[in-house]
Amino acid sequence: MFGSRSTEHEVSVVTAMQVIKFLAERHEVTPIYITKEGKWFTSPKLTKLETYKTFNPQDTELQSVVLTPDCGLQTILNPLPKGFFGKAKKLELDVIFPAFHGTNGEDGTIQGLLELANMPYVGAGVLASAIGMDKIATKAMLRENGLPILEYFWFTRARWEQDSQAVVTQIEQKFPYPLIVKPANLGSSIGIQKAKDTAELQFAIDVAMHYSSRIMVEPYLAERLEINCAVLGDAQSQMASVCEQPITKDALLSYQDKYLHNQQDRGMEGAQRLIPAPISAELTKQIQDLACQAFRCMDGAGVARVDFIINQKTQQIYINELNTMPGSISYYLWEPTGLNSAQLVDKLIELAFQVQREKRKTKYSIDSRLLQSADLLGVKK
Repeated sequence: MFGSRSTEHEVSVVTAMQVIKFLAERHEVTPIYITKEGKWFTSPKLTKLETYKTFNPQDTELQSVVLTPDCGLQTILNPLPKGFFGKAKKLELDVIFPAFHGTNGEDGTIQGLLELANMPYVGAGVLASAIGMDKIATKAMLRENGLPILEYFWFTRARWEQDSQAVVTQIEQKFPYPLIVKPANLGSSIGIQKAKDTAELQFAIDVAMHYSSRIMVEPYLAERLEINCAVLGDAQSQMASVCEQPITKDALLSYQDKYLHNQQDRGMEGAQRLIPAPISAELTKQIQDLACQAFRCMDGAGVARVDFIINQKTQQIYINELNTMPGSISYYLWEPTGLNSAQLVDKLIELAFQVQREKRKTKYSIDSRLLQSADLLGVKK
């Protein structure tokens, strides 16, 4: 499943094409694509990247599909049949592999639907997905668990619209310039701006408000080193990948750096990076340990990428954010460990079934006689 109503829609499509390629040799893959308008389709042609370059929702080869919250129905093909011979059909699927980035997919919404349908699925659950998608919630979770984060300030779009000057005053009292302004609910560096003064701060906030109703502001570290590390596992056990150092031309790692560096069809794989990161073995171990701790704290599952910022002056490590569905599923970070892309997706499917088995240990009902003994008139009195 991929696409959906998100500013990271195209990134999701690229990741999905990679995942389909990794799976196709050993598995029967059914693509379920959600358009930017929220329409759901399936078709063999949706496994080809070329389809999306001139996508036509009226294409007769596309079939409507819906995932229902009904445990008995689950996934239905052609849910609104047309014509005398048209009829709906249940799709027999073993496991769902979400490949969403951003809102309406990576944020716990699809995961909630899959939980209701009692479908096994790859990756983080509802709670971890929701926390990982929200930078403010991530900060609060990390701080509560004693993990290192940069100080931050957050506010709502409604508060900004009500009294922007008061918000600016609070920010400037808390932090010196320069500052980083981020939409709380987005990835892929979309909407993130650096501000060197009051005017740039106001402009950056106005930009961020287009993408989220909650905004976060952090101090900017001039002498910074960005390091990323992926984690694979579940609540019981985790393993960390090698570390990478993303290469950026500007003050911030941008959408351009990540996805449009002449490698539009390769997603995060096409970005410039140093693997393994040119850092000491001791620092690598610290980052890997912190990545696994963060993964456990948020009740992670499947694969996640934890992004770090290091103050090169003090060598202080800060956890920047957690990506519960990293671009290209971060397979390029696992290959140096001896886990190739095919083995990685198979491992993720195994973890999905393992998580599903763990859920079956939980009771969802009790032997209650409440309804038999209920007296509505008595309750009303």
